[in-house]
Amino acid sequence: MDNNIKYSIQLVSERKAQKKAELKASKDRIQEIAQDLFSPPETKNKMDLLMHHFNTGMAAYDGIMTGVRIYKRIKSAFTRKKYSK
Repeated sequence: MDNNIKYSIQLVSERKAQKKAELKASKDRIQEIAQDLFSPPETKNKMDLLMHHFNTGMAAYDGIMTGVRIYKRIKSAFTRKKYSK
């Protein structure tokens, strides 16, 4: 380690401003990527937009139904009924 570095208030404040600018740029980039990822597609045809919404809804329904089926199987595996003779 180099212990000969002299820190001053000006050096620390410049470094803080630099890191703050980097953090803001990173936040803006993440926000831009998320907006591009989750925004609906830009289409000129209303039928394509309608089909996109339908496909998104069907995918959500399929995911929920798959989750319910998995939950039921796991639940039945741990709660087996014991039959008495």
